Amino acid sequence: MKVLVIGAGNAGRPAARLLNHLNNRVLVNDVRELHELPLKAQKRIAEMEDEGVMFRFGGHSMEDILWADAVFISPNIPQDAPVRKMVREAGDLVHITTSDIGRTLNELIGLPMVGVAGTDGKTTTTNMIDHILSSRYRTVSFSSLQDSLVIEGLVELVVNGDIDDRDLAVFELPHGTIRMAEGLELSAGVVTNLTPDHMDEFSNYDEYIERNFSIKDLMAPGGVLALCGDDPVISSLLDDLEVQRVVYGVGERRTVEFMGRRFTGSASIHVRASDIELRGLAGSTFTLNVSEIKTAICSTCGALNCREHDGAVSVGPLRERINLRVPGIFNIENALAAITVALILGFDMEDIKRSIEDFRGIRGRFEFIDEVDGVRVYMDAAHNPESMEKLFEGMEFQGRLIVSLDNPDTLTVRDKERIGRVLAERADTIIVSAKNETTGVTDMEAADEVARGAGEERTIKTESVYDSIRRALEIAEPGDTILHIGPGVVNAYENVRSDIEEALKSMEDCVVVLGGLGNVGSLMARNLRARGHRVVVSDLREDTPLVDVLREEGIHLDLGGHDPEILRRARTVAITPALENNRKILDLIGGLDADVIGVEDVLNMCPVDKPVVGVTGTNGKTTTTGMLKSIMRVAGMRVPEHHLNIQGNTELVPALQARLPGDVAVVEIGTFGRRGR
Repeated sequence: MKVLVIGAGNAGRPAARLLNHLNNRVLVNDVRELHELPLKAQKRIAEMEDEGVMFRFGGHSMEDILWADAVFISPNIPQDAPVRKMVREAGDLVHITTSDIGRTLNELIGLPMVGVAGTDGKTTTTNMIDHILSSRYRTVSFSSLQDSLVIEGLVELVVNGDIDDRDLAVFELPHGTIRMAEGLELSAGVVTNLTPDHMDEFSNYDEYIERNFSIKDLMAPGGVLALCGDDPVISSLLDDLEVQRVVYGVGERRTVEFMGRRFTGSASIHVRASDIELRGLAGSTFTLNVSEIKTAICSTCGALNCREHDGAVSVGPLRERINLRVPGIFNIENALAAITVALILGFDMEDIKRSIEDFRGIRGRFEFIDEVDGVRVYMDAAHNPESMEKLFEGMEFQGRLIVSLDNPDTLTVRDKERIGRVLAERADTIIVSAKNETTGVTDMEAADEVARGAGEERTIKTESVYDSIRRALEIAEPGDTILHIGPGVVNAYENVRSDIEEALKSMEDCVVVLGGLGNVGSLMARNLRARGHRVVVSDLREDTPLVDVLREEGIHLDLGGHDPEILRRARTVAITPALENNRKILDLIGGLDADVIGVEDVLNMCPVDKPVVGVTGTNGKTTTTGMLKSIMRVAGMRVPEHHLNIQGNTELVPALQARLPGDVAVVEIGTFGRRGR
């Protein structure tokens, strides 16, 4: 047939490719121009054109509709869209539906399938399941980790003829593509939770719940659905559920509130974690308790999805101690879902235990990136309030927790003030980037909203993830943890990871200021830091009133001695005038592969970039200087301070103070100033 596919999005493309593979002539129409589509979609379209699929962009025409024998309309096309009216006016066209596509795929693939739906935890749960099942079967997995939509991935299997090389398919079913799965038959399914997200895409919460919970309609005869009984929304739906199910959970009573609605309660649990011991970032230990549950295995012939016999094999009761390598309560729930699916599919408990305990996590899910000067850096895809609360549940950190957050919005706008409040409960400092990693747009108002929720006093706003990680590293101390979170970890993983790694790399080299707690040394350090250098102040003294000033400006401190490791990594060593002829200091730096500079070099590296007002004379200098500064600050100008416990009018202090960041400098000049500086 000649088939017109309306919509070149995530539904239209795989439908068109499958229909083309089945020897139809396929034309795809889209109201958008090609360049308006995501780059990934443009690449896929080029591949499809090579396979013979035709595309026409920029609008819909009656000529194309009349050309066709049949039409497939993407479910994302609004019901009141003009093109739907044009199709109705065209008369007798065969309408191909999403269920037609799903049923056709189901027949062509013929593999047992596992689908994972819900709001949070889909990617980790999908990959945990795949990790267990791949110990016995040749699996194929589709998730955001593989950057592959389930229907596109399944069509790819059919088109490339890879079905014979696979035994079982495991995939995510996000709300945006679950409609295209209609017609598939799942041997096992999972619903992780149903907390509100992407609500701007739905008319109400019920519609969102219904969309995600529609996985129940995809279960094959004899298939079993695993559901999280800790989720109160899921618990409220169980009484009307007609498919075979197994409920898992940790037995916690939870509450979900949205738009004045409140869900509470929990369900009777069949697969439970008890005696939980959280070991921070090292993972957790728990006792797995399984009551007698039905599997998807026919008790007569031992087959999955058996249509000929009644009755299924049961397993349990079982009890096993499980050690997880991945941290957090949320990963215990993900593991329970994966264990439940493996039991449903007939795996032995011994094999399940070995596989789940070997699971080391996936990219972007509390993923360890690196350690710099005793500061460990992680990234995670938590992007809404509920997933952030779960992320931190039961998690302990040795030092301070510094959270870096990319803009929580994607194409979906989220409650950023609430996100700020959630983060403020756990993080010591929140650094939020204004850049929307999905659209590439920098929206400082989004960062402002997070700051309003978290509190301006504990929030730092930046324009990029790179800047956020740099700032986090500057204020972090050994033992602290930096955790970057946000939707960019999923939608722009490579970009976010690259920004983090570039920020880490930029911190490898540093300028060490020896004697940096002194009057001149502190100003040398502050000026170098203000010019973008990573600065470490190294001093024999263990404390000084300047400590808070230096830390606030992002200067690291090495006090009570000179750490050889810090000196070894230094790109440059700056020596204060008082130490230039100190034999111990000269011996200390003699073997270093670093440039050695003094105060004159710092003065040359940091030229004066603002007007400077100098005040001198016999009496009244300090008072006059203070009055001038007060006048200028009231006028909205930034005036640099030396923060020293002296008047600061001698030798190099005025010259260095004038170079600190600000709009205008007011310096007091005494009798020992240096001409020309």
